[in-house]
Amino acid sequence: MKQEYALQFIEVFSKEWAELGKDFELLLFKDIDASLFKARKLAELLVKEVYIQEKMDYPSHANQAEKNMLLKNEGIIEDNVFSALDRIRRMGNAAIHNDKKIPISDAFKVHHNLFFIVKWFVESYVLSPDKEVPPYQDPQYETLDEKVKKLLAEYIPDFLEKEEQLKVVERVEERELPTLHNSYLLYQLSKLRESSQEAVEGYQELSDFKKYMHVKRPIQDTFESHLQECKDSPGSKLIFLCGSVGDGKSHLLGYLSTTKPELISQFKIHNDATESFDPKKNSMDTLSEVLEPFSDSLIDESSEKLILAINLGVLHNFIESTYAQEKYQKLKAYIEQARVFESGVISSPAEHDTFKLVNFADYHSFELTKDGPISTYMSTLFERITKEDSDNPFYVAYQKDKDKFSYNPLLINFKMFSSKSMQQQIIQLIIKTIMKDKLIISSRELLNFVHDILVPAAAEELKTHDFNDMLPHLLPNLLFEGGDKSPVLKMLGNQDPIHFRTQEVDEKLVSLYNSGNYYVYYRDIIFDSSAQEWIQLLEPVENIAFLDKDTKRELSELLIRASFLYDSHLKESFKDTVYENYMKYLYAYNTDNGRNLLDLYFEVEKSIYLWKGSPTNGYLYLDDEGNLIRIAAPIQIKKEMVTIKNESQEIIFRFTPTLFLGFRCAPYKQVHHVEIDLPLYEMIGKVLQGYRLNRKDREDSIQFIKFIDSLLPFGQQQEEILIKDMKTQFMFRLEYEEFFGFKFNREG
Repeated sequence: MKQEYALQFIEVFSKEWAELGKDFELLLFKDIDASLFKARKLAELLVKEVYIQEKMDYPSHANQAEKNMLLKNEGIIEDNVFSALDRIRRMGNAAIHNDKKIPISDAFKVHHNLFFIVKWFVESYVLSPDKEVPPYQDPQYETLDEKVKKLLAEYIPDFLEKEEQLKVVERVEERELPTLHNSYLLYQLSKLRESSQEAVEGYQELSDFKKYMHVKRPIQDTFESHLQECKDSPGSKLIFLCGSVGDGKSHLLGYLSTTKPELISQFKIHNDATESFDPKKNSMDTLSEVLEPFSDSLIDESSEKLILAINLGVLHNFIESTYAQEKYQKLKAYIEQARVFESGVISSPAEHDTFKLVNFADYHSFELTKDGPISTYMSTLFERITKEDSDNPFYVAYQKDKDKFSYNPLLINFKMFSSKSMQQQIIQLIIKTIMKDKLIISSRELLNFVHDILVPAAAEELKTHDFNDMLPHLLPNLLFEGGDKSPVLKMLGNQDPIHFRTQEVDEKLVSLYNSGNYYVYYRDIIFDSSAQEWIQLLEPVENIAFLDKDTKRELSELLIRASFLYDSHLKESFKDTVYENYMKYLYAYNTDNGRNLLDLYFEVEKSIYLWKGSPTNGYLYLDDEGNLIRIAAPIQIKKEMVTIKNESQEIIFRFTPTLFLGFRCAPYKQVHHVEIDLPLYEMIGKVLQGYRLNRKDREDSIQFIKFIDSLLPFGQQQEEILIKDMKTQFMFRLEYEEFFGFKFNREG
């Protein structure tokens, strides 16, 4: 049976409480502040009655937070009841002391909380076990005047049972920005999503938004140079624009078609990812047809000018196809000579009268410098989104939302993301994940990533003004806990600083719990000026002793993550020297600087003996670990320097993301190469520190083990071996001398 109002069932205990519940519900639609004051009063009466029911002395001089916490500490109320009481108390305080408008969505949360605690009280102290409290029902209203209708339409359209809950409001006036979920900023950020219409690229033209978001990269200069060279040259010209899905091929073509039509208009364009002339033909058939003017029989007579935007996988399939074997030998030879399909090398297409090649795979989303990696592309892209400029649609939308809402999780996140130190730390986090976890992030995925770390998952979370409720939806938490949103965020979660605790961080957390004041502690640890505005929102948060455990955990995790992302006194604690050293080695390798690789060679050489096992200096075991009797042979490992020459020395745009080292075994001249990526280098560092490899470690480093095994046949086991009894640790030497034959003796 439906009640007149949600809390009517409390009449069985107190008419006064029931009247407060009724007033609270009716005032929700007229005066939110007065409504929340009623809710707080009812909650305080309930807490006082619990003390009476439990025959406990009522702490009259304690504040309400202390009264609630005392019941929790005594085991009278559980965490969920405490949390509900705490939100009612906080929102009641905000209604009385805060001059900011409280959204009705926050008031609705209080309605749920109040029903929950009253239900708990009635079931615990009033009703017999066989009686039930009526189910929760939405707050009831008497009549809706125009003001109330507007309020509901603005904050809770689903309450009015509309078909479309939250939709884009079309432009009412010329120059008026559209909104999504009543937010100008959310509408603009929604364009960054992979599912957005703006994410669909075409090469004919770009929208104003895409032109604004365009970031010039070094590959554009190379591509434009080829276009300029070829457009007025006689004869056939074919420019390969190669890469992977979503890396920006279509965007680059669209940008040049829109902004420099005179440069590109003389070329036909074929995009293998978007075009097909005949649904009955596969991609190889279509490519052969498109490339006909560049076949071996026509290439010298043709005057065709073509840009072929093609994914490397499709190009590889075509080069291996019968079409290439039969008709495109010249094209095939050019592509193979350019080495575009080889790992560990930079594409090096030869000069050719007809063919030009630009490969996105050679141009990474970041650059190498002697001081570590940087990303001009990501820095510029992030600045496009946050720049304080009237031409920036994101910033204009942010300002309009700020005038309307004062603050909410989306506005706080945008302000956080506007911090230069925050942006640079996020960029470094992405670069590290690219290097460590082999993350491949396209331009499309990067924009989607920005959306995901700024926008809470649920639209209703945009309405709250309660900082405690905002915690799960703030940028540092969305960044490291958003693994269910995208593979990119899942990989970035592996670098969550809360999983890499140091002694200094633990000591700071202990000091925090002792001090009891989050606001003061945040402000003291995070000295970054760009963080102070949102830290100010922590000031009303009560002493740590009066918070529920989930809120304590969330505030502590936010402190660690924010200290990692902003300039703070804890930032040095998160420094990863192994990663930093590897990136410096990678820079040296890609700039032909062998001298700066010497330490790496020594580390790898030493790790070879530790990896395979060695009974004594200069000897390697030939057999596998675990044998009771093991055999070792002398081996003389010599370094053979391998580097890459690069056209630039200060900032490296084209480079290999891994490096190769060369070793040989004297007296042999054959050089054995080993590829060192960041995960392997990290494992080498652990082994050098005394770490013992487990089965998974050996499986993960199988290529390094194969490299070591390739050295073993070049040892000196024809002249000498050591035999070691692993149980007794006795060791014997078996030698062969040309004139004296075999000699066997015990060592030591």
